[in-house]
Amino acid sequence: MKALDKMDNLDKAGLLCKLFPAELENLQNAIKTQCDYFLQNETAFREGWYQKGFFTAEFWYRLVQNAQKGTAQNEPLWKRPNWFTDHFFDGHNSIFAIHCLIEYTEDAQCDPQLKQAIHLLFGSDKFLQITLNDK
Repeated sequence: MKALDKMDNLDKAGLLCKLFPAELENLQNAIKTQCDYFLQNETAFREGWYQKGFFTAEFWYRLVQNAQKGTAQNEPLWKRPNWFTDHFFDGHNSIFAIHCLIEYTEDAQCDPQLKQAIHLLFGSDKFLQITLNDK
């Protein structure tokens, strides 16, 4: 096994899957929940998007759509850990997947050990500061 500082996101996700195989369905559901949230509020997010970093609303929504494709498959990806990691954690797709994991750690249903592992592997800093304005 590689040292933690030598692991890329695929390696880290693979390790998380091996350590917590019983949690993969919950993780995929957390990703689906975030996809649904962003798609339901897409207009508001796009209108209020403040680009402070390197990605735009368009880029973010491509990541959301790619993740949604993985959650909508006939055979759930969580049943095949390698497919799960390849789909959600390869390349730029990992940005949204990591966002979803970090958000999931705040859910009361998140196993405390899983929460610690996510924070160890991926950190606890959020990629987005989300505030919806009521108009």
